[in-house]
Amino acid sequence: MTHALRRENAQLRQANAALVVENMGYQRKLSEAAGRVEALLEKIPALDGTAEEEPQPENEDAR
Repeated sequence: MTHALRRENAQLRQANAALVVENMGYQRKLSEAAGRVEALLEKIPALDGTAEEEPQPENEDAR
């Protein structure tokens, strides 16, 4: 019984170590993707309403 539990524990530790490595890889990819998204967002003009608008006629008759 003890031997089986030790073997199972070793297998679980090995599986956990593999998952940690896999998770680190995913975190690295996520960080790289976030960096690419941030770079793209910096290239997009802001939508804060400060963009130039077409000039509007000043009197009612010109509309």
